[in-house]
Amino acid sequence: MQTASLLFLNTYSAFMYTGNRLDTGLEQHLNVKMRRSPSSVLPCLQCKGKADDILRFGRGLRQVKPIKACPGFVKEYKLAFNLLGTPGIEPSFASAEPSDKEDDELHGVLFTLTRLDWEKVARTEGVGLAYSLEEVVVNTYQGSKLQAVTLRTKPGPLRAPFGKDIQPSEGYLDLLIQGAEYYNLNKEYKDKLRSIRPNPAVLVNTKNMYRFLGINVSN
Repeated sequence: MQTASLLFLNTYSAFMYTGNRLDTGLEQHLNVKMRRSPSSVLPCLQCKGKADDILRFGRGLRQVKPIKACPGFVKEYKLAFNLLGTPGIEPSFASAEPSDKEDDELHGVLFTLTRLDWEKVARTEGVGLAYSLEEVVVNTYQGSKLQAVTLRTKPGPLRAPFGKDIQPSEGYLDLLIQGAEYYNLNKEYKDKLRSIRPNPAVLVNTKNMYRFLGINVSN
């Protein structure tokens, strides 16, 4: 029997839930180490699933089949664009980063996944190479709380220097907004996403690029 995990997406930023304790076997399997937050016992999450969520999670890229989905947020975290990409094409990728502002919230969607599907996502996202796992507490829109892990850009050559963000492409931002719209995330948060300006140095139409690759949320 496979272990069910919860993956929290702020369009490709992720949180995983494995019950009231984190799955240390996954750390060993992926050869990574989690940053730990203070432990606590939190209730399990109850969400309603959608059959078509299969098409809305990296369709054609990972062949992952989420079991359930519901929106949530992490307090005192923010969306950052500090994972270096390819200049002129996709300059940066998203990361979940701690914030020193008490009113900051990182919103996204919790997907229930099998352990095998989570491992697939972790490999395709570059966990251990580009991202590290960091433990957080997720608040669902339904009022539940649970412990999870998020993907945070690792220190090193792939992290943008001097603590700065690098603007992503228009196509990447469009994926973020598509996901936020489809899952009806907090209006203030959606407005914040729309206010982000795309990188002017991108030389290709990344909206068409992602569409060609079959990476989309809304259809």
